[in-house]
Amino acid sequence: MLKHEDNEKICRVGPGTPMGNLMRRYWQPAALSSELPERDGAPIRVRLLGEDLVAFRDTNGRVGLVSAYCPHRRAPLFFGRNEECGLRCVYHGWKFDVDGNCVDLPSEAATSPMKNGVKITAYPTVERGGLVWAYMGPKEHQPGPPDFEWTRVPSTHCHVSKTFEDCNWLQALEGGLDTAHGSFLHNNQLGNKKLLRQRDGAPKIDVEKTDYGYYYVSTRKPQPDDLYVRVYQYVMPAQQMRANVMGREGGRNEIPKLDGHVWVPVDDGHCCVYNWCYAYDSSTPI
Repeated sequence: MLKHEDNEKICRVGPGTPMGNLMRRYWQPAALSSELPERDGAPIRVRLLGEDLVAFRDTNGRVGLVSAYCPHRRAPLFFGRNEECGLRCVYHGWKFDVDGNCVDLPSEAATSPMKNGVKITAYPTVERGGLVWAYMGPKEHQPGPPDFEWTRVPSTHCHVSKTFEDCNWLQALEGGLDTAHGSFLHNNQLGNKKLLRQRDGAPKIDVEKTDYGYYYVSTRKPQPDDLYVRVYQYVMPAQQMRANVMGREGGRNEIPKLDGHVWVPVDDGHCCVYNWCYAYDSSTPI
């Protein structure tokens, strides 16, 4: 159990907090690419690491992630018009591109130098693995874009989804990394002992630290001569990976695959989890 002060430090993720600063040094999923299907389409609201933002796909297909409010009268840019490589505020027509630059200021004279000094917060984005990733940290420390194996496979062989969780990111991550709960929470018939993990609900855990986080081996002994072993990878700051299998018509457990989750803080008390899986065999669509 964490001490109260440690719990406060690790669960607070807003700008300027210790954990918030750490999270901002990593690329974080901000949205599914499928949430922005069209160029010049409707923007979407995004709340990420305690910040209110708006995402939009511009005329050239680039995704912008910018402050949720126009700096003029704080009008919500969610209601803005996405047109000609910029998001235009509906109040006075101020228009901003994906980099946060003001590219049109129709409420001011054409000769006004004001446009050159107007800018809103904008974060770099890349699209990988069906997700829009954002970097919210110091520019001088920006790492290379996410390059996990699951982000490189064809879209026909990888599936991603997103769910909202009404708890802080650490609660969600801890639950995802906990292997023992699989014997109970994911068992609708506690008396059914057909699955190996249901025959032994007290797995032995061995942990090995790595340069990216750690991995652990969960070992159950459902019968004297049997072992049920699962290996989980934990990748900083909040991603889980594991080998798995999935069934298909004509049989079960025939297709090896890798799946996992990325837990992303929405704010101090909520998070989103991005779920992904892909088949090892690129000839086998998911």
